[in-house]
Amino acid sequence: MLDVHERTLVSGKGIQEKFLPPVALALFTLITRVLCLGSLYFADGPHHIQSILEKVYVIQPPGYWLFNRIGGLFPDPVVAVSAMNVLFSVAGVVVFYYTALFFTGRRNAFLAALAYSSIFYIWFSGEVHSTYASQALFPIAVFYVLLRYERDRSSLLLWLAAVIFAVGAGLRPSDGVFLIPMLAYYSAIRLRRGKAAIFLGLILILCLAWIIPTGLAYRQSPGSVPGLEKTQAGTQEGTTAYLRRIVGLRSILTGVNSRSMANVARYVLPLAVAVWPVLAVACLSLIRNWKDWRMRMMLVWIVPGSLFFIFSYIADAPYLTFLSAAILLLAVGAPRMMAVTAVWNAALFLCFIPIPSQRLLPNVLNCYVGKYTSYALQHHWQPMLSQVQKWPSKISGVEAP
Repeated sequence: MLDVHERTLVSGKGIQEKFLPPVALALFTLITRVLCLGSLYFADGPHHIQSILEKVYVIQPPGYWLFNRIGGLFPDPVVAVSAMNVLFSVAGVVVFYYTALFFTGRRNAFLAALAYSSIFYIWFSGEVHSTYASQALFPIAVFYVLLRYERDRSSLLLWLAAVIFAVGAGLRPSDGVFLIPMLAYYSAIRLRRGKAAIFLGLILILCLAWIIPTGLAYRQSPGSVPGLEKTQAGTQEGTTAYLRRIVGLRSILTGVNSRSMANVARYVLPLAVAVWPVLAVACLSLIRNWKDWRMRMMLVWIVPGSLFFIFSYIADAPYLTFLSAAILLLAVGAPRMMAVTAVWNAALFLCFIPIPSQRLLPNVLNCYVGKYTSYALQHHWQPMLSQVQKWPSKISGVEAP
């Protein structure tokens, strides 16, 4: 038997092995996001802040009422949104680590979580003023809690999964829609009918807590919703017309043309550039372990959003944030390639400089991959800061060039 001193050493080593990896991952993610924190310049970031300052709390569909309303609870919405996204990123990486432990050991899980933190568009999502970073946390958190429910069989965990999904869907409703098939599949194959009905019903009821305020905000704020374009008559286009325009703008369903092909490129190129070291491993793992329901769950997690992005619409690489955790989990048994993925993405984000060229391939890479790097953040998107000149001076820390 071990004496007291030996038991203390073993206990101390066990605690260190258990808590050191997630703490290190949290610190790495926190430091990298804070050091690279961006200004108010990218995508819908200016619209989100404008909607908060004007107390509209919705922008163009799907509105993002919950995201903006939370940001509006604090004196400075720019700081609030930054803090939200940094915390989403940190928590998402830690939850990913604990989820990976269901599939592999601590070392492999740590390397996979490090790669997850370093994926260039996930890194980028965590330091800009938009909603993408929420999807680094909530999809993987739902999956983790469902795995815990399978292990512990506590109904509280199932209800917690419903709450987490409803909050995540409220922060980014489109990605919430993409995850519904995964929850429906889980309910069909792993839950009794009664419990499945309660689980899905609870999700519906909880989602009404942001769906109803979103609808009311649109009705109460006609003509003042940021992001909706004005018609020739000077009135704001309706939500239905907006969605029809966005979906039909580059959709491959409208025909094969330069716009639809560019839409496909916006999905394929960033994803391939980010996960190429582990993509083949993920596919082989899915085939070899097809009988494992968890693998099929991750496939259902990935496919609906991917089909929408390819055949309908995707604007920017950060849209891919919500499905990336599933891809890395499928390849969690390849530690060397995970390490390569982490180093490659960090180098890409921090060091990539687009090369001017008249040739098609470099231009495509620059447009769909390179613009999410430090060089592009400083030189390509900086002119968007001019949009904040018309806003109240209480947006602290934001100066137009």
